[in-house]
Amino acid sequence: MYELMQHLIAFKYACKINHWSTNQYAPHLLFDRLTENIDTWVDSIAESYFMADDNKKIFKADLLNPKLVNRDLVKSCESIITHLEEIQDDDDINEGIASLLSAIEEGFLGKLALAKLA
Repeated sequence: MYELMQHLIAFKYACKINHWSTNQYAPHLLFDRLTENIDTWVDSIAESYFMADDNKKIFKADLLNPKLVNRDLVKSCESIITHLEEIQDDDDINEGIASLLSAIEEGFLGKLALAKLA
């Protein structure tokens, strides 16, 4: 789950780099739209998975893993979707976490479609 949080934060950061690097208005807005819900999802994972189990020590300053920042947003979306599917295949996750992961995957399927427009 920590790695998923890292992927989500890296995705948002890559979107912002693309956002700041474009000179065209439509992609500028698109890159901002791709960042929607990321903070909410990361916060939900942190609170419902780690903080609920009193595992706050896991949070380190290296939460943004630069190796995961991929400005190819289509590939990044596909990677996150694959990662989400792998986690959801784990029988040890509870129903609440499974529901959250399903919602994030659904959101990333939409982001994948948007990323293909960029």
